[in-house]
Amino acid sequence: MTDRGQKRAKRITQSDVAAMAGVSTAVVSAVISPKPGKTIRVGEEAAKRVRAAMETLGYAPDVVAQSLARGQRNIIGVFTYEAVFPSDRKNFFYPFLLGIERGAMRCGQDLLLFTSSTLDKGRRSIFPNGTNRMGIADGAILLGAVQDKAELKRLCDTGFPFVTIGRREVGGRAVSWVAPDYCSAVRDVVARCRALGHRTLKFIGESEIREQNEDRERGFLENGFDDLSLSVERIDPDKITQAWVRMLLRSDATVVLTETFAHAVALERQISALGLDIPDVISVVALAAPLFDEAEGSRWTRISIPREEMGERAVENLILKIRDPANAPDNVMQKLGYVPGETLKAV
Repeated sequence: MTDRGQKRAKRITQSDVAAMAGVSTAVVSAVISPKPGKTIRVGEEAAKRVRAAMETLGYAPDVVAQSLARGQRNIIGVFTYEAVFPSDRKNFFYPFLLGIERGAMRCGQDLLLFTSSTLDKGRRSIFPNGTNRMGIADGAILLGAVQDKAELKRLCDTGFPFVTIGRREVGGRAVSWVAPDYCSAVRDVVARCRALGHRTLKFIGESEIREQNEDRERGFLENGFDDLSLSVERIDPDKITQAWVRMLLRSDATVVLTETFAHAVALERQISALGLDIPDVISVVALAAPLFDEAEGSRWTRISIPREEMGERAVENLILKIRDPANAPDNVMQKLGYVPGETLKAV
């Protein structure tokens, strides 16, 4: 074993290869990285000597240095403010990562996962020490429900290419994103409820309002129908109690649209505690997918999100921002699906 004080073995360079092969470093470079229309022509015999020298010396090209010389690294960063990268396949974010990986493979890109950019208070940061650690990549995809708007603004101002999964409004800055079209999906749900005879609809959602919450509520309220009675209440799932459910059941509402799947589960739990069932006493539609176990949502009427496709499109858009920014789309609204289930019935 090499002692700590002993010098490391000298890294083999192109100059070493050139010296052994009896050629110039330019010839070695031309053999390693042939380019169409190159000015240096290497004969077959010289090329054989270069390859033999590389094998004898154990030379390995420095791919990072090569990519830097070309002005591109072909590396895409993936960053999230939350520890959402899954340890099992049932995690909500797993399909996004599958799509990102598939898109990167198709575009010939490597992925670099950023996990160490954490501040003392535990929150991940793009600029943990005042600098953008993602700068070692050509661009990045930002994933996660909660994102720091101040950091996104700063990222925009630096000109670093990035795409967020999820709609983000950042102080008038042009942020590129791929987002679920919640607004259109919720309008579709309202129309389906109306077709089943429902005329009094209630929307319940989270108390903290982000872009995705705004989109769902807008789709609920701006549905194009004049014969519906609509109400909105923002209440977190842990605040849904039996007393709250009793008030709901005394109202005229015949269907509840829940902003998250957690709201739907909390509502059913309290209704069951009263000895009642969904949809016997009230219909429920979840305007989201389960966060973890997809099978948990099998009986629920809900919307579905093509998460793999969104991850793939985020990669495509990022590559365009890097290579052809003038023709890269600023944002993409991804059409969502509707999953019929047992929790919505006609009245």
